[in-house]
Amino acid sequence: SSGINAEYGDHFLFVSGDPNLISAGMERDWPEGRGIFHNEAKTFLVWVNEEDQTRIISMQKGGDVKAVFERLARAIKAVQDSVKEKSGKDFLFDEKYGYIHSCPTRDHPTT
Repeated sequence: SSGINAEYGDHFLFVSGDPNLISAGMERDWPEGRGIFHNEAKTFLVWVNEEDQTRIISMQKGGDVKAVFERLARAIKAVQDSVKEKSGKDFLFDEKYGYIHSCPTRDHPTT
């Protein structure tokens, strides 16, 4: 469909076959249990169960870094609040390492 083609063109769809993900056992249920949600402007996205359990992205063209960061901060809080409300759990945080994620191709956990 044209929607799927647009998502490929925007580089929003997951790609299977990454040797790092395969070796970490992260493609064993591919493609079930994964999804991408974004706003109409495609300036905010949430990827679910790709490399990270949840990847929250804020982006836009131009140089308004403050707007991008503010959108990201609001979104992280909204997702975190929703997770807490529905499951009673919070994002995993370690005093030494920060927020923990499972991506085998990243150097350090980041927020």
